[in-house]
Amino acid sequence: MIRNIFLFILMICFLNAEPVNVSEAFKINEKAHPSGISFDIAIDKSVYLYEDELKVFLGSENITKILNLPESKKHKEYLIYDKNFTLFIPTNLILNTSNEKIITLKFLGCAYDGYCYNPQNLKFNLSKTENGFKISKIKDKKVSNNNTNYENKISSDIKNNNFFITVITFFGYGLLLALTPCVFPMIPILSSIIVSKCKNSKNSNKKAFLISFIYVFAMSLAYSIAGILATYFGSSVQGFLQIPWVIILFSLIFIVLAFSMFGFYELQLPASLQSKISKKSESKNGLIGVFIMGFLSALIVGPCVAAPLAGALVYIAQSGNLVLGGSALFIMSFGMGMPLLLIGLGANRFLPKPGYWMNEISKIFGFIMLFMAVWMLSRLISSNLSLLLYGVLGIFFGVSLFPVKKDSAVFKKFKFGFSLVVIIYSVILIFGFASGSNSLTNPLNNTFKNQLKENLNFKKVSNLNELKEVVRGSKKPVLIDFWATWCVNCKELDDALNSAEISEILSNFELIKVDVTKNSKDDLELMKEFQIYGPPALIFFKNGKELQKYKVIGDIKKIALAKNLNEILNL
Repeated sequence: MIRNIFLFILMICFLNAEPVNVSEAFKINEKAHPSGISFDIAIDKSVYLYEDELKVFLGSENITKILNLPESKKHKEYLIYDKNFTLFIPTNLILNTSNEKIITLKFLGCAYDGYCYNPQNLKFNLSKTENGFKISKIKDKKVSNNNTNYENKISSDIKNNNFFITVITFFGYGLLLALTPCVFPMIPILSSIIVSKCKNSKNSNKKAFLISFIYVFAMSLAYSIAGILATYFGSSVQGFLQIPWVIILFSLIFIVLAFSMFGFYELQLPASLQSKISKKSESKNGLIGVFIMGFLSALIVGPCVAAPLAGALVYIAQSGNLVLGGSALFIMSFGMGMPLLLIGLGANRFLPKPGYWMNEISKIFGFIMLFMAVWMLSRLISSNLSLLLYGVLGIFFGVSLFPVKKDSAVFKKFKFGFSLVVIIYSVILIFGFASGSNSLTNPLNNTFKNQLKENLNFKKVSNLNELKEVVRGSKKPVLIDFWATWCVNCKELDDALNSAEISEILSNFELIKVDVTKNSKDDLELMKEFQIYGPPALIFFKNGKELQKYKVIGDIKKIALAKNLNEILNL
């Protein structure tokens, strides 16, 4: 079974064809002559340059229009250069200014197959000598720490620190991620597994911890393998597992588990097979299923891309060191699973003893499984319809909590009060659905309805070429939002973007939305271009240049986002 899972993951990964490297696509050879400076530009046969994006600056002065440029040709609606040519700057033009000069050559090119390169900005130092001029290319300065985004800093930490420090650091990152939505969905799953596996066990606490450890180990292994494969093959494994039929299948699994908890049937292996397994190793019975559940839960239930994860993936992509990068991913995931291990350690405190309580707790976990099924389906259906499903399910849950004769007097009051609250809130959710609301926390406020379409005017692009065109033609700063329907954090980011204070600032930006829900070839190419391994992510451009410092991977607070947006406007 496990082998088949790995084969499935490998099968769905594919390797995108690499475009010609920019240094090979456009070869620039600068030369100094007594009569002036020349730039021999060799253009690969698979690419071309945009005529209106070719600019030459002498100091701060744009001298492009006074140079002798080659004849361009029309490609679609644009004029381009696709043949080798030479730019020549005569001596008399250079002598009109001071002896020390900076020549800047700017251009933008694309491949005929649709791939577009980042805008190029090459600088050359020009100085006067006794026999004419001397020209030398100015090497790109390394970006300082102040100008790098968080995931690149983390990638640098892996590269510069020794193995032990890296492991400790990423374990700490994992502990921080334990406080994010990455882990929360797995808590009820693990809890229900512990309840079902330990209800008749004499050493329930030891077995509960063993179950938790195997679950967390499998979860860590899944994150590590998926991360390495995603980087190595240039695709998002987790994204592939968010396709609709997989989500529906997993939702059905939760429903099947829920009805098992309700006592309608009991899920178990055939008696003959159970007997064989028990004879070989009683302690291992059922643990393979826990491992598989932990592995799949990490990939399907808890999709999470945050800066530490992205940092490790960036490092693997840039260095090719799968061992160190994979180890960092595994240790980080293990740190992320610490709350789950704590559940196993304290299992004896919440596990019900045989009898009436066992049935009550099993029933509660059954409803938790049903809520998990709705939560999974919410990635495919509208937020408004999700309110209806939560509301209807909540009413049934509330009714099931009504006190019975076996309850003590005190607990009868508690159960009645709690069930009443659940039913009232569920009714409010249904009213919220009827009024068109999309908010689970504020269902009676329908101002969230169609918020994205009404408040913010996002342009949708479907491939890298379209994105390059929009960025190239924009006179405003550009915000690119990578988004997917199955991405839980994306919905939280949408709320932040649509808040009054943020949406007002965004009126000064060109807004682009990239929907990577389907993980198509174009989606993967877009994510690969910006080294993004899953949504949510925000990319910023200004004057045609990407602002790496302000790149956002994962969640971001409104205050920090507002600060970044204002800084970009003032650049």
